[in-house]
Amino acid sequence: MRYPTFRWVFVAFALGNLVAVFLRSANAVISPDLMHDIGLNAEQLGSMTSFYFITFALMQLPLGAALDRYGSRVVIPLLMIPAMIGCIVYARATSFSDVAIGRLLIGIGTAGGLMGAVKSFGNWVPANRLATMTTSMMALGGIGGIMTTSPMAYINAAYGWRNIFYGSTLFVAFVAVAIWLWSRDFPASGTVTRSTGNPFEGFRSIYSNRAFWQMAPLYFSMLGTLLAVQTLWAGPFLYDVLAYTPSQAGFSLLMMGIGAILGYGISGPLADRYGTPKMMVGAQLLLIAMLSVFVLYPVIESHTIVAALYLCFSLGAAFNVILLPQARRLFAVHMSGRAATALNIFGFLGAYFFQRSMGFVIELQGKNADGHYGKLGYQYAFAIPLVCAVVALVNYLPLVRSSQQKD
Repeated sequence: MRYPTFRWVFVAFALGNLVAVFLRSANAVISPDLMHDIGLNAEQLGSMTSFYFITFALMQLPLGAALDRYGSRVVIPLLMIPAMIGCIVYARATSFSDVAIGRLLIGIGTAGGLMGAVKSFGNWVPANRLATMTTSMMALGGIGGIMTTSPMAYINAAYGWRNIFYGSTLFVAFVAVAIWLWSRDFPASGTVTRSTGNPFEGFRSIYSNRAFWQMAPLYFSMLGTLLAVQTLWAGPFLYDVLAYTPSQAGFSLLMMGIGAILGYGISGPLADRYGTPKMMVGAQLLLIAMLSVFVLYPVIESHTIVAALYLCFSLGAAFNVILLPQARRLFAVHMSGRAATALNIFGFLGAYFFQRSMGFVIELQGKNADGHYGKLGYQYAFAIPLVCAVVALVNYLPLVRSSQQKD
């Protein structure tokens, strides 16, 4: 095979991101089946689903060190082996512990998809195009989120959720081989820059950077909220509060997936043209507005309005991805993998925190006479990411002012 062009590098990592999004989003549609077949309650469902994110978060620092030392082409396919094992464990699960172990393994195996792309893309494209290329890849990878809405609801009804995960094992294997064959860490004419010495060296300077700490809470809020809601609580909210059927819920979840793709698609070009700080403020305000609706006016009879709210919610939250190139530019090239993963850990800690805390509050309020979790529980649950979103935005504003002074 001839030396790959950036087109093949882009496609390989887009597939890696697609499979990661698909696997982490699957529970939103199949949650009723998991609760019925395995006997999970809301708190267990939230805990089990969030295990993916805490594992994902714990993997980020060693992942960043490995990417800077060995490169994405080697590290990412090796990481996907646990994901294959996790899919099989998940498909054969008969208890809470089984699905928890499967979820943990899937989290380990898909922990590097986006970070591997950010690391490699930075070596292939100029800095003023990095946000565009990263978010374009995320938009294509968002097809994985679309696949876990109406299409997955149909496949689940026809073949069952276990067969979905058996099939996912083969797809993960294909993606691992594709990244190995189709990608390279540097262009043929580029300068190879690897980290040497202590692989964890440099994290001290990253975590002592003031600008980094103005970004981290915002990333915690935006990505954490998006993942917690899109991959789990968006579906049960529709079933419990609005009494949707699976097909009705599938459409609204489809709109949420489309909103994420739109957000990923437009955020990079807008950030490269107008600056990341301005875009982040606008996107976070949109996210705050949508969360406010879920807290204050959760019962909406119009299916069209609910679908539009879901779309706007994920569109605003998806702008989180442009913080990764912004953080990467704060540090030298040989630290780019560690810079991206040092920030990424906050997004998945946020997902873990929001999924667990929302599940705890929903379970605490209990079920109504119809056997569904009540409206009040969801209102309190959505208030958690709402408060965090406001605090994170206030913390980020000094970075916006400093960027305006530079302009």
